[in-house]
Amino acid sequence: MRRCRSLLVSLLIGGVAFGALAEEASEAEGESSPPAPASAYGPPPPPLGARLAETLEGKRVRVGYRFERIRYAGLRTGDDHLTPDQVRALGFPETARALDATMHTVSVAYAPHPRVTLVLEIPFVQNEYERFDLTSMVRRQHQAEGLGDVGFSLVVPFIRKGFESSQVHVGLDVPTGSIRRSAEGRPLPYRAQPGNGSVDLEWGWTYKGELDRVSWGGQVVGRHPVGRNGRDWRAGSRFTGRLWGVVRVLGGLSASLRADWEKQNEIEGFDRDLQPVVDPSEDPELHDGMLFALAPGLSLEIPALAGQRLGVEVGIPVYQDLDGPQLERDWTFRAGWQWVY
Repeated sequence: MRRCRSLLVSLLIGGVAFGALAEEASEAEGESSPPAPASAYGPPPPPLGARLAETLEGKRVRVGYRFERIRYAGLRTGDDHLTPDQVRALGFPETARALDATMHTVSVAYAPHPRVTLVLEIPFVQNEYERFDLTSMVRRQHQAEGLGDVGFSLVVPFIRKGFESSQVHVGLDVPTGSIRRSAEGRPLPYRAQPGNGSVDLEWGWTYKGELDRVSWGGQVVGRHPVGRNGRDWRAGSRFTGRLWGVVRVLGGLSASLRADWEKQNEIEGFDRDLQPVVDPSEDPELHDGMLFALAPGLSLEIPALAGQRLGVEVGIPVYQDLDGPQLERDWTFRAGWQWVY
């Protein structure tokens, strides 16, 4: 925890300094404020699934809540589907059947400086995991819930020119989520645990453009767990690239479409209490893969409640290439509320 506190202090000091440098860079680049929009609502906001895509320039505090549910069902290796019989033919007596991962996240953002936004994210995780015994043909369901890994981030606008802007963010997750949940005297697989047990470092760069009734953007994000946890494993690094476009349909209602590319690396090390020869979901080397998904969404700004916004988004995988047998993603649903004041 002392190391985490030192990292947080360094993050804050570095962010304020970087904000001042970014301000000078923006002025050197001829930063200019865009003209006032013709619409009373202004350009539409980024979609709900864009990561830390808005700073608090001109505002001080933002509070929010996000509900996210990811459904994993069915098995895949490479880009091919697998049946339970095919998994049994590979020599595994058990396999994962489905996983419903639900996350409730409360977030608070605060701007101690006009060009620095600090974000705290507190997740509560509920995982419903289903395992299939390929010998007895019996399904078993298990649950693991609790506090997830709490995240701290710093967001700094970098350069703005006309209708275009960019920003960077850095952050870390502290290992507050459990990695020791078990069922029937046996630890649950890696993916079914509420946390990953190590400090995660995150970085991201975001580009945004906006006109009167439309906005667009792109983002790259990397997440890297640091060091192995108390059970001698470390989650793999994850990389995400996304593009989006948003149009204001009517009044405060906006429609968006987001395209995501995700790359997940395999787990390093292994939990000695798991049995990778019995269940492929317990094999750390079978947790990497690539996914491409599309996510349409809606956002509603509420005039009667100034500064408040509601949003929903549905993620639909278009292509997956997994090192399996591994659970494939079926769909993602997000809903969120935020209030800026």
